[in-house]
Amino acid sequence: MWAPGLPPRLKLSALAGAGRFCIWGSGASTREHLPAKNHRGFSDSYPQLLPHPDFDESPSSASKGRSQAKRYVTNRRLAESVAEIVRGKLETPRHLLLECNPGPGILTQALLKTGAKVVALESDRKFIPHLESLGKNSHGRLEVIHCDFFKIDPRSGGLPRPPVMASRTLFQNLRIEARPWSGGIPLKVIGIFPFKNERRTLWKFLYDLYACTSIYKYGRVELNMFISEKEYKKLMANRNSSLYDVLSVLWQVACEIKILQVVPSSSFDVCTQKGQLEKAKHRLFDSH
Repeated sequence: MWAPGLPPRLKLSALAGAGRFCIWGSGASTREHLPAKNHRGFSDSYPQLLPHPDFDESPSSASKGRSQAKRYVTNRRLAESVAEIVRGKLETPRHLLLECNPGPGILTQALLKTGAKVVALESDRKFIPHLESLGKNSHGRLEVIHCDFFKIDPRSGGLPRPPVMASRTLFQNLRIEARPWSGGIPLKVIGIFPFKNERRTLWKFLYDLYACTSIYKYGRVELNMFISEKEYKKLMANRNSSLYDVLSVLWQVACEIKILQVVPSSSFDVCTQKGQLEKAKHRLFDSH
């Protein structure tokens, strides 16, 4: 995903525009049932600081969030398809890839096979030893960090503790320097939006995008994310739809949104509280 910035617009493999947000999707819907893209044409404007929203969670909701099941890509064919799309053409410059909550590492392995350098941000400690073992055979192209990307830069105050981290700390450790908006993208992010907090997460990224804070302080960070069909339809809704709301408008102004692939839910597993992988029951979309 690219934040609003300076022209000229950059054109990469899937779409062009000041904003970039890719979605992979799943479920019964087919491509002809979904709009290919939606863009209102205002994304050349400079980012404007928005009123600071309250993204804090109460202690009770935070504790519940830690016990929520996470979803993981476990279909190897899907993993290879995602890796090819994210990696792009071989002649393009290689980007650093941040993979959010890779879990069993099926997608991680596919990304490494493309020759990419991957940073695995894993929030669940039980997967870290396995991911580190993959890193031993990657010739230095895989780094594993105990971090929850979706809780980066908490606004509750105090010093964050793992798996919560400040973007400044993460980017300094990875030796990533800020770039001007016209200087391309510093990295690509691949992940699955947390199902229970998708809308909250979308609002948080939206604020950071317009305010050029958090990860967007470093330039046009690109998001390649799996998202539920429900939230995808809201993001893509037009003014004649009952789903059209403020979130739809703001995302469409900031970014050109495009669905890359519709994916069956059987391609995903969820990790239960007992640490077991089970098939996901919710439909997802993979979006750019």
